[in-house]
Amino acid sequence: METQDKEEAFNSRMMRLVEKCHRENRLIMNHVCIRVDDIDRTEKVLTESFGIGAEGFVRVQGSLFKGEAAVSGTWVNDEFYLELMQPLEKQTLGYDTGCGAPIGHLSEVGFLTPNMDAELERLSKLGWQITDKLSSDHSTEVKMDMNPSIGFPIELMEIKIAKNEN
Repeated sequence: METQDKEEAFNSRMMRLVEKCHRENRLIMNHVCIRVDDIDRTEKVLTESFGIGAEGFVRVQGSLFKGEAAVSGTWVNDEFYLELMQPLEKQTLGYDTGCGAPIGHLSEVGFLTPNMDAELERLSKLGWQITDKLSSDHSTEVKMDMNPSIGFPIELMEIKIAKNEN
């Protein structure tokens, strides 16, 4: 029951932000996703060390993008959440930090959009290319990057708002 309550609270915050995105008809940066080697341990360390995730992390249920083993998120404030992603394959050292171990890598910076088609058209003219896509009846998520990559991959999310039948 506690997991369901956390998921409902997370989704409620997300829908308020989706409504704002649609109301203001603009992109809203809503999350940063970091790739980590051990999602369980990272959640625990972030909560114990920095209080991030004190309300709990929520695991994504259902479809994940290719290469993802697990994804979780926790709200940092009312408009921004931190997302963690554990890849299916172990990471390699991205650059030398002096610690000699794999480091968390940026998976993406996420934006909500009120109009996916218009945003894809606009961004493609600027050189952005789709690298992966997930769709359902209520949402579309698209990962994008430049070619060659600039090291700043993005994710666009369009979440449909249920129409009132009144």
